[in-house]
Amino acid sequence: MANAMPEYGGTVLRPGASGPDIALVQRWLGGLNVDGRYGTSTETAVRRFQREQGLKIDGHVGRDTWDALYRAWADKNGEGEIWPGVTMRRGSRGATVKSAQQKLKTLVPELTTDGRYGASTREAVLAWQVVHDLKPDGMLGRSTWNSLYGVTTRKA
Repeated sequence: MANAMPEYGGTVLRPGASGPDIALVQRWLGGLNVDGRYGTSTETAVRRFQREQGLKIDGHVGRDTWDALYRAWADKNGEGEIWPGVTMRRGSRGATVKSAQQKLKTLVPELTTDGRYGASTREAVLAWQVVHDLKPDGMLGRSTWNSLYGVTTRKA
């Protein structure tokens, strides 16, 4: 059984929530507009998934649903972390941010991995972008994500 990547962050995702973890769930579910907002279509898709998987049907993404979503994704697409589909920036939070912080520690060892995209994470992203000849904007968009996960995956 595949371990979810990123690891469940401990916060139950529910309607009204937003952020990169919601976008990642939307990617795992497939067929949804990936906007990082937990709206009606995301809740309906989560409920359908929970029903199909024999999980508690509540429309929320807790640890069991998070792990099952990842396993279903990995079974079809292979294991590994994927671009969540939204740019992370100051104010972003969650398991996806924490995972990126863990990768950024290869360049900035003192970076705190708390799942909060604050000033120190922005500075670490800027440092990564400069070292890897990317546009230095301090945001974790697709190009920076691909660089970060591609380079650190090869080192692992």
